[in-house]
Amino acid sequence: MERIVQVHKPAAIGMKRWGLVVLGVIGAAALPLLVNSYLTSVLVIIGIYCITTVGVSLLMGFAGLVSLAQAAFWGVGAYATGVMAVSFGISPWLGIVLGVLLSGLLAFGLGWITRNLNGHYFSLATLGFGIVLNIVLIEESEWTGGSSGLSGIPGLSFGSISLSGDTAWYYFVWAIVLLCLFLCRNLVHSGWGRNLRSMHASQAASESMGIHTGRYRLQAFVISALFTGLSGGLYACYMSFISPAVFNFDMSIKFVIMAVLGGLVSIWGSLVGVVVVTLLVEALRQYVPVILQDSSSGGAIEVIFFGVLLVAIMVYLPNGIMGMFQKRKSNMRVNAK
Repeated sequence: MERIVQVHKPAAIGMKRWGLVVLGVIGAAALPLLVNSYLTSVLVIIGIYCITTVGVSLLMGFAGLVSLAQAAFWGVGAYATGVMAVSFGISPWLGIVLGVLLSGLLAFGLGWITRNLNGHYFSLATLGFGIVLNIVLIEESEWTGGSSGLSGIPGLSFGSISLSGDTAWYYFVWAIVLLCLFLCRNLVHSGWGRNLRSMHASQAASESMGIHTGRYRLQAFVISALFTGLSGGLYACYMSFISPAVFNFDMSIKFVIMAVLGGLVSIWGSLVGVVVVTLLVEALRQYVPVILQDSSSGGAIEVIFFGVLLVAIMVYLPNGIMGMFQKRKSNMRVNAK
C-alpha cells in the first residue's frame, strides 16, 4: 500500500497544479468583464511590462547579469515600430518584427563588446548604452519627434478586424505573455538553462567543466533584448504615442525592481513583481498629489519610494516574493519528513 501511495502522490500533485492553472486562466479571462475600462488598461500595461520583465528575470536570475539597458531596448522596439508605421507607412506588424530584430542585433553588439566584463562593470556599460540611446532619441527629432515624442502610431489589426478597445488588447497581450512565460520556462529547464544556472553559481567551475560562459552570457543577453523589443513594439501600438522620457534610466530601474521583487528564482516571479510594482505606481500617482496637495511632487516621491523599496527588498526579501514561498514550502517538506 505504501508503494502505491508513493507512485500516485506525484500524479495527484500534478493534477492539483494543473487544476490551479486552469482556474487561474478562467479567472484571468473573466477579469475584464468584472472591472472598469481604466483597470483593464492598467492590466494591459502590466502584461506589456511582464514581457520585458520575463527577459530581465532570465538574464539576472539565471545568467547572473544585471542590465541597465532594458529601457533602451524597449525604446528600440517602440521607435522601430512607430517610425516604420508613421514615416514609411509600413504595417505595424512588420515594424514590431523589425524592432525585435534590431533590439537583438544591438544586444549582440553590446554583449560582444562587454563579453569580458563582469559584475558592476557590465552594469555600468549597459547604463552608458542606455543613456546614449536616450540622447539619440531626443536629438534625432526628424525621425523620432525629439522631446515632443512620436504620435499617430496605428494600432494592430487582423485583416479587416481592428484590435480596438482595452478588452481586445487585454486578451491579445496576455496570450503573448503566457507564450513568453512558457518559452522561458522551457529554456530554464533545458540543458541550456542548466548551464546558465551553473554559471550563476560559479563561473570558474563552469568553465572548468568545458562550458563556454561568454557564449551563454551573450545568448541570454540577446534573448532578453528580443523579449524587450517585442514589448516595446506592443507598447507603441497600444499607446499610439511614445516619448524618449519613457525610455530612460528610471524605467530600467523599475524593470529590475519588478524582477527582483517577484523573485529571480522563478520565471513566474516576474509576473508577480510587475503586478505589485505597477499597482504601487498607480496608487502613488493617484494619492500622493492629493495628500501633499502638490501635483508636481509625484515624480520625485515615486523615485524616492522605489529607491527605498529596492533597498528593502535587498535586505528583507533577497529572493523576492516567490523565493519566500518556495523557502516556506521547502521548510514544510523538511518538517514533514
